[in-house]
Amino acid sequence: MKKIMPILVLWLFAAGLEAQEGETRFGFEVSPSLNWMRSDDNLINSNGPRLGVRFGGIGEFPLTDWIVIQGGFGFSFARGGTLLHKVGGNLVPTSDLSDPSFNQGQKPLPDDTDITYSLSQMEVPFGLQFIFPMSQNNYDLFFSFPTLNLAIISRTRGKINATGIDLKGEDLGDDVRTFNLSWGIGGGIRTLTSNDNLFTAGLYYESGLADLTSNDGSQVSQNPDGSFAIDREDSRGTLSGLILKFAILF
Repeated sequence: MKKIMPILVLWLFAAGLEAQEGETRFGFEVSPSLNWMRSDDNLINSNGPRLGVRFGGIGEFPLTDWIVIQGGFGFSFARGGTLLHKVGGNLVPTSDLSDPSFNQGQKPLPDDTDITYSLSQMEVPFGLQFIFPMSQNNYDLFFSFPTLNLAIISRTRGKINATGIDLKGEDLGDDVRTFNLSWGIGGGIRTLTSNDNLFTAGLYYESGLADLTSNDGSQVSQNPDGSFAIDREDSRGTLSGLILKFAILF
């Protein structure tokens, strides 16, 4: 998938430059979302979703009567999720915590620590949409694939919870990467309003391709002989979500 995505980006861009048919429309979208994070490390587990929302502008550029390119620009808030670290350590070593003792020393955070991330992003979503007219109804169905979402993470706030630890509103930005990339798939309905505006509503699944975590932390576990083993926390943490997208185009 990682090798295919750059080719799709270039193809969509070239196709957009050649789009000549149909009516180009621009409008606005509101997209509430249910988001979660996951890791490829079996000692770091997804442990709770977050509700987020995106506001932005949207454009539609027809290629044919039944294929369009949709693109836009928006701002999303409160996307993220919770990761449960079964093995503790210095998990957010470069973050500016309200209590510096929780990212200093060998193992400032214990085993079974929850870290909740809340991300604010500037997003550029775009993709292909295939339209299926419903001759007996006043609406059409659509299927979107592939969709891509390029994002710049502008702010990261979070919570850290463990036995005896309850930190809220922490600045975790220094332990999160700046850029995010995801792909998705979706479907829904399109209909023209009485004044010839286009309303669309769809449900999308979005899966992260980029590692959001900076991997500067360490995991500290105890050996059977009582000594401690320190390992770099180099997992791949990604953001996924279900997005309910409403848009009006003029």
